Amino acid sequence: MSGIDRIALVAEAALAPSVHNVQPARWRLTGDDGVALFEDLRCRLSVGDPHANDAVISLGAAAEGMRLAAARRGLALREVARPADEQDLRAVAAWQLVVGGTVEPLGNVVEARRSWRGAFAAPTLMDRAMAAALVADDAAILTDAAVLRQVATRYDAASYYFLRDDAFRAELLGWMRLRRRHPRWDLDGLNARAMAMGGIEAQGARIVLGPAFRLLDRLGLARPLLAEGAKIAKAAGVVLFHRPRDEAPFDSGAAFYRLWLRLEAAGFGAAVLAALADDPDAAADMARRAGLGEDRRIVSAFRIGRRPPGSVSVRARRPIGELLV
Repeated sequence: MSGIDRIALVAEAALAPSVHNVQPARWRLTGDDGVALFEDLRCRLSVGDPHANDAVISLGAAAEGMRLAAARRGLALREVARPADEQDLRAVAAWQLVVGGTVEPLGNVVEARRSWRGAFAAPTLMDRAMAAALVADDAAILTDAAVLRQVATRYDAASYYFLRDDAFRAELLGWMRLRRRHPRWDLDGLNARAMAMGGIEAQGARIVLGPAFRLLDRLGLARPLLAEGAKIAKAAGVVLFHRPRDEAPFDSGAAFYRLWLRLEAAGFGAAVLAALADDPDAAADMARRAGLGEDRRIVSAFRIGRRPPGSVSVRARRPIGELLV
């Protein structure tokens, strides 16, 4: 099949979310109509994601991004044999592009979807009602103000548990871009602007998460300085994303991306609350609140709300030259 702009497909697929925005997906154009997906193993989070669960979820989201990008052009992905692994590259999947993709409305909000890490506008009763209406087979929605305050407390406790690990903080800081002069400020990772931090806040985060943490922790000051629960308590709702317990993380990643696009299509900004899924006690609490059976698991969670009027959200993305292998 000639005339396919596969570079455009890769660029659109690259807009999919990934853990810490590490963007592990790498792409190879094969033949006249093929595309293969690899994982860049150098992007693995050895401390925060030791079993590569989040990495595979990120790759599933990237694959879904490719499928949506192809569908917008009337194309579908026909799976073919994937290539062999290579140094630092794990082969994930390969497809042939064929005519026949079904265009989906979700593809229209791919460009608009961004993580919103700042505070949301104060929710109205209508906002909460519209958030509650987003309930789905794999999404439980919490909107009661008292429940959101409880979830906020649980999140801060779970998040701080991970932050007390020196290796976890070091790895996190390695992917944070807290100074604009960082060479990868707008390419990958978590830059201060995307995290809604001003210059003073970014400098403070670098100190609190870095050399001052142990002292501040002993003084009982680190936890309140790093707490984000207030943003959850004031959100329009919390979305608990759950999937079958035995589902492959790659498939969960595709569903995760689709859910986030649904939130965007409904006019909500979203921020991932990973600690609610990563901490076993928090995940069990969320599963109980969602009324889930033993056959389901909490994969992730979001706080959602309306972005403040006039707000601008940004994201960092690797250039095409880094994505093609």
